[in-house]
Amino acid sequence: MAHDPDLYSILVSFANKNNSPNVKISAVLDYLEKSAKKYSAEYPLWRKWEQDTGVQFWSEISALAEEGKCEVPSDPKNGQIFISSFYIEKLIGAYKSIEEQHIDLPFPSEESLKIILPDNVAKRLNSDYDLLIYLAEGKSNDTSILRIHFPENFGSALVLPELLPRKFTEIALKKLQNYLRRYGNKEYAYHKLVSLLQGKEAYIKDQLELITAKPLEVYGALEESGDLIYTFWASFCSLVKNDIKKKHDRLSLDIAAFQSAHIIEVINGHYKAMYIKRREKDMAFKNLESCLAKPPYLYSMDDIIKFVSPSGTPLLNQYTTTELEEWVKRQSTETKNNELPVLLIMKGSSRGDHSFIMKDKMLALCARFLNDARFLIKNKVTKQWSRLLLDFKKEPAMADDLEFEKLLLRTAEKTCPDLMSLLADPKFSVVYQEMERKENGVPAAVKIYNRGKLLPYSSLFLVKRKDLLMDVRFTIPLWYSVPLLSSIIGFFMRMSKGKKASKHAIAGDEAGGEQEILTEKGRAGEIKAAASEIEFDILPAGYTLDLYLKELEDRWTHLLDKKARDNFIHDVNFLVKDSLKRNMKLQKQFKPTRELVKQMADSIVIHNKTLTSIKSRDALVSYIELYLVKLLLNPR
Repeated sequence: MAHDPDLYSILVSFANKNNSPNVKISAVLDYLEKSAKKYSAEYPLWRKWEQDTGVQFWSEISALAEEGKCEVPSDPKNGQIFISSFYIEKLIGAYKSIEEQHIDLPFPSEESLKIILPDNVAKRLNSDYDLLIYLAEGKSNDTSILRIHFPENFGSALVLPELLPRKFTEIALKKLQNYLRRYGNKEYAYHKLVSLLQGKEAYIKDQLELITAKPLEVYGALEESGDLIYTFWASFCSLVKNDIKKKHDRLSLDIAAFQSAHIIEVINGHYKAMYIKRREKDMAFKNLESCLAKPPYLYSMDDIIKFVSPSGTPLLNQYTTTELEEWVKRQSTETKNNELPVLLIMKGSSRGDHSFIMKDKMLALCARFLNDARFLIKNKVTKQWSRLLLDFKKEPAMADDLEFEKLLLRTAEKTCPDLMSLLADPKFSVVYQEMERKENGVPAAVKIYNRGKLLPYSSLFLVKRKDLLMDVRFTIPLWYSVPLLSSIIGFFMRMSKGKKASKHAIAGDEAGGEQEILTEKGRAGEIKAAASEIEFDILPAGYTLDLYLKELEDRWTHLLDKKARDNFIHDVNFLVKDSLKRNMKLQKQFKPTRELVKQMADSIVIHNKTLTSIKSRDALVSYIELYLVKLLLNPR
């Protein structure tokens, strides 16, 4: 100290000498004045203390106080300087001494250091629970030292928060290593643990060898935790503590081992809790992936936040919103082997906001959209062509394949915007190429590219111009489909005033109104009565006609888009009304029966390729039967 005139070093030396953080100002001033006279000739740095010692002292003390190295009393006269880092430096030195020379001693305490910590310096942890809560909440800034009290009168330990949990645990592991070596009781511990952990003999042996040879390497496994590692350390620590408690004369080595076993026991419980939480979180994210892999495949962030586990528990209970956002960001940005991320961001034309889809489900989504589109587009074109032919008109798409492709494209853009948006997305073609390179390749249902080019829309939607035109002509009266005859009739129809009334009737169909069934007034009551009997025969108990129709709709139509679904149902209804109208015109003495209604429903389905491809055919036939009855119940 004589060679060093640094004021802070001098203050620390006084504190260490007195074993107290409080240093008398008068003693320091007296020392500075005497030392300056004694050493200034030999050590020039001391000369600054020769004159105006007090002024120089208070100048430097103020600077040290601003740096937080000491605290200055409000009344300087005969006061004391408080060295803020005294207790911390004391503990740092004590732990260094334990690691290097005195591993068999208990952890540092107020008694062993011969100090008394003020209440505002130390935080008292009375139980295992207190320490677990502290570890779970993380380090706090309200205290600089922790005072941990051990059970069974095994003393206490002072520890710096920055030593927890790793450094403190490593020192405890070294103490247990010393305990096993000094007493040579590794084999004893092995035989005791084997009886507790049957079938794990090799694991127990390896762990005990590691503790006695390389204890610091144990920490990694302890931190990762798991069922087996937790059980081993819980059993081992309990064994050490119970053996030491049985002793009447306990050495410092025993107390150190008990404290260490107790600390590791708590740390083991802390890491087990973290392991369980981590496992639950991993399972929650696996459930999240499972939810994303289910139809309808496209989900917004609002949808993802509402996902639940198989048991119905919200997944957001197992991870935070921030963790969810980080997971989504990671899954949608990280790539492997120069391929797209596993989670892709899409923007559907009818959805507005961005949606997310698992990459391996993009083709399944495309197949789903295609399946829906094939029904919708075929029915849309069929309806359009039927109206044109009924009005004795034609369009270029009926005769030219190229024009037909253009018609399909226009129809798809209006009817199936999500499908067209998906096909136009560059990510889709990249995913398609990635799937082509895989062993299983692209499923047959989604073979939509040929050598990198999109297949013709007629191939995508499984509709041929000539076949479709033939189907349309089959559903209308013969004279509408004979070219020469339809041309002649069309000419006269356009010349007649009746054309306006015909257009008005067709416009009424497009508006979705119920088709009027023209019958003789005298026969309306007869038809209605017969329909009522059929309704009684068909309708299940407890249902109204409209309610059962709605249930049947849900059985046979599975389109995702509500507008597309409504349009498809409207087209089927139009087809049924048109068929009934034609049958009633052909049969002047038309009288509905249960068998006739069944035959009409079967005929409508059989003679329409779109309807024959519907999987829930029985539900569709039942729906058509009941809808025929509904029309017959309201004859005009």
